[in-house]
Order: sequence, then C-alpha cells, then structure tokens
Amino acid sequence: MALLIQAANITYAHGGNELFRGLQFAIQTGNRIALVGENGTGKSTLFRLLTREISPQGGAITYANGITVGYLRQESNLPADKTVREVLSTAIGDADALEFELLEIEERFSTPLTDDEMTALLDRQAVLLDKLDASAGVDATEQLQEVLGEIRIPERRWDQPIGTLSGGERKLVDLARFLLEPPDVLLLDEPDNHFDTETRTWLETWLTTRFNGALCMISHDRYMIDRVATSIVELEDGKLRTYPGNYTAFQQQKRARIEKELELRELAEREYLKLKEAAEDLTQWARQNPKFASRAEQMRNRMTEERARLDAQPWPQLQRRVINIEFETERGSTNVVTGSGVSIRFGERVVLQPFDVLVRHGERVGIIGPNGVGKTSLMKCLTGELRPSSGTINIGASIKMAWYDQLHGTLDPTAQPIELARKAKALNEQQALSALVAMGFDRVDAMNQVRNLSGGEQARLQIALMMLSGANLLVLDEPTNNLDLASVEQLEEALLDYDGTIISISHDRYFMDRVCNRILAIEDGVVREYPGGYTYAIANPEKGTPLTLGFRHPAAAPEPVRKRR
Repeated sequence: MALLIQAANITYAHGGNELFRGLQFAIQTGNRIALVGENGTGKSTLFRLLTREISPQGGAITYANGITVGYLRQESNLPADKTVREVLSTAIGDADALEFELLEIEERFSTPLTDDEMTALLDRQAVLLDKLDASAGVDATEQLQEVLGEIRIPERRWDQPIGTLSGGERKLVDLARFLLEPPDVLLLDEPDNHFDTETRTWLETWLTTRFNGALCMISHDRYMIDRVATSIVELEDGKLRTYPGNYTAFQQQKRARIEKELELRELAEREYLKLKEAAEDLTQWARQNPKFASRAEQMRNRMTEERARLDAQPWPQLQRRVINIEFETERGSTNVVTGSGVSIRFGERVVLQPFDVLVRHGERVGIIGPNGVGKTSLMKCLTGELRPSSGTINIGASIKMAWYDQLHGTLDPTAQPIELARKAKALNEQQALSALVAMGFDRVDAMNQVRNLSGGEQARLQIALMMLSGANLLVLDEPTNNLDLASVEQLEEALLDYDGTIISISHDRYFMDRVCNRILAIEDGVVREYPGGYTYAIANPEKGTPLTLGFRHPAAAPEPVRKRR
C-alpha cells in the first residue's frame, strides 16, 4: 500500500494541556480507519493537523504528491449565504462557479497569510485550475440533479441558502461534495450527527461500495464502525495504538491486552514486595554486622527506584474514566402501558392510524423509523404526555416513570445539580454529592448552574437523577447522545441489569441491539412489532406483526382465471 499522509513525532498542546508528544500516524491507500478514544483526547485536533488547519508545534506531516484530502467537520462550515446549487456547482466543475472561487483565492493572496494557509490556498488553486480545464463538455445540471436526488434534498431547496437548512441537510450537502469530487483521503468527524437511521445506512453503503479512497473516521456509531472500518486506531495518553478488524474485534483485543498487562503488573508488584522484604532483612543484618551496610543501602536504593518506576506507570485499565451507573427500583404492575384504539393526528395529517399496544413489566421496547414518522409522538402517547387523537392510554397503578429528554428540557437551567439530586431523592448534601461524584462530577460542577454544563455533563446529570428517582419505567429519548463510547457502554450494562421496563428511541443501532428485546417500527402511519433487537427487525421486515387496527398484510396477487376451452 502506498503512503498518502505521514505524521512523524508530532507534538501539540492547547491551553497548557499537552495532547500529543512524539505521536506517529500514517494513512495508506486502502485504509479504512476508525479513530476512537475518550472525549477530550484530541481526535478532532489530529484531523485539523492532518488538513493543515493548524500546525504541529513539533514534528512534521508530509503528503504524497498531488493527493487531495476531504474533511467533513462535526458541524458544517459551508457559507450560510450561498445556495445548495452554488456550493455543489463548484464541486461538479461548473465553469462559472470555478472562476468565481479562483477570483476569491486571488483576493486572499493579497491578505496576510501563514505558511500553512498559503500552502492550502495554492493547493486549492491548483485543483480548481485542473477542474476548469476538465469542465469543458460537462453537463453540470445533470450531475447536480443526480447527486441531489441521491441524498434526497428536494428540488425546491436547491436555490435556498445553506443557512436555512437543518443540521442534517447541511451535512448531506457537505457530503455531496465528496460524491461529486471524491478525494484521495477522506476524513469524517462524526459523520452520523443529525442523521436518522435510514441516512446512516445510505452513508455506510456509499462508503463501503462506492468510495475507493482511503478513509479515516471519528464516530460514536459502533454499528457504522463495525460495517465500515477494517482497523481501529485508539488515541490514549497522546499515543496511538492500532487494532486490526472492526469495533467488535477491537473490544475483544483490547480486553485481552489489558488483562495480560494487568497480570504482568501484578507480577511486578509481587516481585517488588519480595525485593522490599529482602531489603528489610538485609538492613536488620547490617545493624548487627556492619559489613552488610553497603549491600543493604544498595538494595534499599534499588527498592526505591523500582517503586518509583512502578508508580510512574498507571495501572492497566479497560476504561480510564469510569462512571457508576446502577438503577434501583421496586417492581410495579405487570401491565405497564396499555393502549387501545390509539391514533395521532395533527390537523389533517394522520401520524399514526389507530392501534392497540401492551407493554409488560421487564420489556425493553425500542421505537424505530425515519425522522418525522411520529416516534416521539408515539413515545409521548405511551407515557401520557401527549393526549391521543382517539383511543385511551392507561399507565399501571404502581408505575413510577422517569423521562430522559435528548434536549435536556427536564432540567431547570438555573438550578444546581446538587439541588436537583436532593429533589430526586431525600438526601443530605454529602449524600447528593457522592451520587454526583459517582457519575463523574466534581464538587465545582455539582455547585454550578445546569446551563453552564456541557452537553455530556447534562446527559450524565439526567441519568443520575433517573437513578435516584427509583423509577420502574424509564422513557429514553436518544440517551446516548453527548456520551462518549465508554459511558454509553456503561449505560448499556446498567440497563441490562435494570429490573424495570424501558421504552427508548435511539439512532444508536448498536445500543438498540444490545438493550432492546422488542421493537416497534413505524412506517406510513402503521405500527408493527418485532421480537428481538434492531438488526432482526431490519433484516426481517415481513415478520413484523401489525398493531394497527384493521391492517392486513398485502394479499398475494390472485392467479389469472383460466378460460374454458
């Protein structure tokens, strides 16, 4: 495989925090890399270094001659005032759009630029000039229509400013540039953000069957990583470690490595204790026989050096930042939620046709379907937050419900986490603080206002409050958003141990497969149920049982009537 990008001995610090020292990384032709690591380890910073947005403070990054690098950021930075058509016309090779961007580059040459900015502009200018030469005879309109049709941007939106699009639509336009102009190396930073399950599946298919360049992606979507990646690179303590295979294989390999390193560390600790015991014995002998004094001092020095060496090496851990999630609850009614003849409509729009449903104790129900089909409306109906247009919803008499809101709307933005913890359960201040510390908060965070917390901190706070509530019905709307992979996996383990009932919406298909034992799928206003997890439901759409009243599977076409001779 040919080397495309090589980062050698990279050092980089930000705000006094050293992210990398002596980092080594390479991307070769054919690579399908998933870059993983805890939040804050520098994954996005590494991508910015590879694209020359920022410069390393030590070491060097080199590139193969003439290669192009595509970079999809977490949040699109496309010009908000330009239309979809204008942005993509440049990628297609539309002559007018190319000439306009070349003029913009010439104007930037007259402004102060860093060496990296100058290099990036010269590279972009060369690409545009090559495309301008090749644009003769290209039917830009036909190409544009084909790509926009594929990413499902309606034609009425083509001439609207980028700033009027949703987050998911802006990301699709960003991706469309790479469909039109595939780079040699594609860097994707959280490409699944804002995407529903259907769009994520489309992206996975494009990456695995149609994109032929080298790929490196950052993603919290383990299902996508399993389908797309052929190697996992983990960033930890400013160093990179490569594991062959997909995410599932990475988990197995990392666990085996940590277990082996733990065995070796325990052996080293036992050897140290033997050394310490021998040093103490020799010191006792030296008190009675001075000729042993020199040897005793040497052994004590050796013992001190060995202790310092061991203390300088952290104990091997599968997860560095561990949060303690443990739900305690009392069993409630056997019938948790009972719905009869339930329908949902908004004005003339029918969201869900009338259906019956029963959720029993211990079931872990996942609700799936494309964006806009009524998943959240169904969840709100089942929990009594939204009154159905027809029919009835009954919640079991001894059911206590806790709601996780993906937008954190259940949290008072002016309150302190410690106040909310004491409202969720009768605790004194120290007990409430201990509960929050178990979820990764320190005393300062616990006393801060909710509105000053990050998205991840607010997510962990909601989980902490649900734990304290003692609820026997958990209603979860995108509970994995804003959590790093380690926290998501700890949440999954806690939910699998939970003795209550769960109703969840999530675009995290890996989460739905692990946690859910029943799926409700919504399509065209019809609700179908499937036993098992997400993968079974998607692989066996014909095996769903309609809950919608009066709905029948389409009958087979009747055989033609034979004419009598």
